[in-house]
Amino acid sequence: MNRRGVLAGLIAATAPPLCARASTYDGSANAADSAWLIDKIAARYAYLADRRIDLARLNDIYVPEARAVASRDLFLSVLERLLAELHDHHVGPNTNNDDSPQLIPTGADIWASMRMGRAIVDEVRPASAAAGAGVRAGDEIVSIAGVPARRAVAALAPRTLSAPDPEADDYTLRVLLAGTHRTRRPFVVRGASGVERTITLPPYRPEPPGPLLTVRQVGSDIACIRVQNSLGDRRLVRAFDDALASVRDVRSLILDLRNTPSGGDTDVAEPILGRFITRRRGYQRFLDPGPGKTLAKDSWVRAVDARGPFTAKMPLVVLVDRWTGSMGEGMTIGLDAMKRAQIVGARMAGLCGATQTIALPHSGIGVSFPTQRLYHLDGTPREKWTPPVLVELAGAEGEDPILARGLAVLGAPQIR
Repeated sequence: MNRRGVLAGLIAATAPPLCARASTYDGSANAADSAWLIDKIAARYAYLADRRIDLARLNDIYVPEARAVASRDLFLSVLERLLAELHDHHVGPNTNNDDSPQLIPTGADIWASMRMGRAIVDEVRPASAAAGAGVRAGDEIVSIAGVPARRAVAALAPRTLSAPDPEADDYTLRVLLAGTHRTRRPFVVRGASGVERTITLPPYRPEPPGPLLTVRQVGSDIACIRVQNSLGDRRLVRAFDDALASVRDVRSLILDLRNTPSGGDTDVAEPILGRFITRRRGYQRFLDPGPGKTLAKDSWVRAVDARGPFTAKMPLVVLVDRWTGSMGEGMTIGLDAMKRAQIVGARMAGLCGATQTIALPHSGIGVSFPTQRLYHLDGTPREKWTPPVLVELAGAEGEDPILARGLAVLGAPQIR
């Protein structure tokens, strides 16, 4: 069974086969695309040194697999498996089908990690099917589709690792928990009481399009602006300006970035950052990969300009969690570096670097992967950075412990 079959089998034993009606592809062209992509990864993937991947084995395994398939869907399956070897949630093809793994964090509702051989839930997406089924931070995922979690992770682990890598195990676990776009997800979950429950979750489905942001009062003189996964939509800049104007007289402001899993665009994020500063400021450090390059000597700082019509000078708290991704993470570390906000929440998605998209020369399929490393201005890698006010969600009480802590930081612990 191939690795896509392993994923489908673990998530749903009755998953239908890949679409047989896809257009025919030339196996030699598929092989050439795969070899070309591996060469580009070797030359330009900014996090290759961290990944413990044997590139020769990558070529030996996936080029023949690509040559053996003759449809777009089957080639996409090979491509997905090849890219999964990098165990990086910021790497992937820019197309999918019903049997493709969900994009993480965008298509995930459970974030979990392997700890001493146990699959432990770190966070659950609010208002998701997993939350509705009662999955909570601190729970243990005992089995996935009847397979003990540890064995399921081992079955889907990268095949080209040159040494054991806990990050690869965590990546694989999250891929299994998110499943595919088609299959239902049966789990056995053990709660804090030790009681085990069997649950079956549907495939994750995104919410239908809604407002770019929402604004609400969360205290007598505190307002909360929540960005609704729209950091890639340039209309957000105008919407954010209007939102700030509507709350300009509040004592304090909360910027909620906990629903930005799909990242975004600097042309959207930077004008928003500019509303909180009075002069041009650096907010994020970049490093292009290359032999002998170092953060101290070769990195450069991206800056943002102050922008009117007025500066939002009120105290600011930014809320983050595992569904704060990519550009949302960049905004967060920028506001922290500029000492313009207090950051409150769980760890963020930890997506690596600034990505670039390349098109495979024969199939034309786009593939995105990080080609620059990103850092907080203090030198901490963005993907490793932790909120200064870290909220432990396992065992936390209340409907929204992160918001409650943010209000406490602002001196208003009660939500009204």
